[in-house]
Amino acid sequence: MNMLDRGVTHRPVHPLLWILLGAMVLPELLFAAVDLGYVGREAGREAAYVRFGFWDPVFEHARQGYGFPLELLWTPVTHAFLHGGWLHLAMNGAAFLGLGHLISQSVGIRALLWIFLGTAAGGALAYGLLADFRGPMVGASGVVFGFLGVVTAWQERYLRRRGLDRSPIWGRILGLIAINALLDFGMGGMLAWQAHLGGFVAGWIIAQRIRPRPPRAPWTTRQPLSGRA
Repeated sequence: MNMLDRGVTHRPVHPLLWILLGAMVLPELLFAAVDLGYVGREAGREAAYVRFGFWDPVFEHARQGYGFPLELLWTPVTHAFLHGGWLHLAMNGAAFLGLGHLISQSVGIRALLWIFLGTAAGGALAYGLLADFRGPMVGASGVVFGFLGVVTAWQERYLRRRGLDRSPIWGRILGLIAINALLDFGMGGMLAWQAHLGGFVAGWIIAQRIRPRPPRAPWTTRQPLSGRA
C-alpha cells in the first residue's frame, strides 16, 4: 500500500471527469456523423483540427515576434479534446479517467481541473518549442503524462522523506522514455513525444504545489452505531 492508496476513500468517479471525457468523445461522434453524411463537411475532422488543434507554426509565428495569434488563447487546451480516431481516444480516455480519478480523490476536483489545464498547456508549450512538424498536434496524451508526472512526483517525495529506496521511480521514468522512443520509431516520427515530455514535466512541477491530502486516521472515520443502549 502506498501513500496514495492510504489517502483514497474509493468514492465514485466525479461527474466533472465524466464531463471532460464526454467532451473528448463528442468530437469523434460528430466526425462520424460527418463521414455518414448527416452533418456538413465544415464540421469535420480537418476543420476542427485547424480551429482547435495545436499548430507548431502558430507558436513559431508568435515566438519570432510577428504578433500574437489568437489561436494561442485556446489551442494549448482544446487540442486535448481532439483525437486521431476512436483507438487513439480509447487509449487516452481510459488512462485519463483512471489517473484522473486517483488524483481527484487525493486533492479534490478543483485541483484536478487546474492540473488538467496546466499539463495540457505544458504539453503544448514543449511541442511548440521542440517539434518541427507542420501539422496539428491533438490528443490528451500530454495530460495523461502530466497526471503520471503528478503521481510520480508525489511518490518520489513520499519515499525520499522516509529514506526509502527511490529506484522504482527512476526506473518508471526510464521506462516511459524507452516506450516513447520505441513508439516514435514505430510510428515514423509521428508521435508527439514533445507533448508527453512537457506534460510530465508540468505535472511534476505542479505536484510540488498541489500535494495529496494526508491519510485519515482510523478513528476519524465515522462509524455506524452498533445498536441502542
